[in-house]
Amino acid sequence: MTVGDIYARLHSRTYYDRTEQFKFRFVNNALLIDRRAIIPIVIHMLDGIFYMQASKQIANESLFRIQMNEEDITLYSAVDNSALWTLE
Repeated sequence: MTVGDIYARLHSRTYYDRTEQFKFRFVNNALLIDRRAIIPIVIHMLDGIFYMQASKQIANESLFRIQMNEEDITLYSAVDNSALWTLE
């Protein structure tokens, strides 16, 4: 998988947090949360691991590790490796 593949998958549809508290949409190089917050992002790979860097803090974080499987996308804290959101 490449960074381009990650962008293509993220931009393919609207995602909902598994807890159904937030709606996430990725448009161009930005993350839209519940249509209220538009946060520029950059996705990059470091040592074979994909990260999303946000220009502003989201939930007191600005760097997130991305893990994807066929159904879900999970964003982890790069600081303490805790799962922050599971998008489906």
